[in-house]
Amino acid sequence: FQALTTGSIPGFLDVILNFGSDSLQEDNIITQMKTAGKKIIFYGDDTWVRLFPQHFHREEGTTSFFVSDYTEVDDNVTRHLEKELDILDWDMMILHYLGLDHIGHMSGPKSPLIQPKLHEMDQIIEKIYKGLSKMVRKCLIFFVIVICGDHGMSDQGGHGGASLSEITVPVIFLYPSQYSRIHFQQESDILQIDLAPTLAALTNIPIPVNNLGTVILESLYQYNPVQSLNILYHNTLQIADLLKFNSQDY
Repeated sequence: FQALTTGSIPGFLDVILNFGSDSLQEDNIITQMKTAGKKIIFYGDDTWVRLFPQHFHREEGTTSFFVSDYTEVDDNVTRHLEKELDILDWDMMILHYLGLDHIGHMSGPKSPLIQPKLHEMDQIIEKIYKGLSKMVRKCLIFFVIVICGDHGMSDQGGHGGASLSEITVPVIFLYPSQYSRIHFQQESDILQIDLAPTLAALTNIPIPVNNLGTVILESLYQYNPVQSLNILYHNTLQIADLLKFNSQDY
């Protein structure tokens, strides 16, 4: 969660303390959005609720400790979608599904339960995309859907190690179809810490002060070249200030 929201690299102690889930004090995009008066909706892993207390306009957490549950834990997230896509009074909606992770822990990535769960996730993404696209056609909103995992999975179904399958996950940006560009379908490698400054740029909030990530250039297609250059310039200034603060030799 720290890398995704702050753009900084968590140490081993941060990983351990994450299970205790005290509120996150470090500058992050969730707090920045709340400070900017934006409404955030959250459903899913209740670690978010503990890390960001009183940050969400509406919320419901699901526990991650019943690993044998891979159905109800996701249904309790999905059941809110119809209402939220109808109300649409929010600026950001975060959904953290746990079912796929639980299946991996129980029976590994080759479990016959994996494909049905992935199909379920596909249907949910399609529902969200179509729901938001209707509003775009009415010229009421513009949206970006970011799909990612916070970790991968080993052949045994666990995570936390340094194998390629554990540290590599897909990240997909979905935009309204009428704004799509062919170059945006190209694949590229990014770091997890790059998501924080990128989301900050896309939501027009300050980049967290301890961020070490780089704004994903391909995500800025809705901006003109001057605007994109300005975003990258401020990203560079932010990292330079961080280096200056932490290094006497800088």
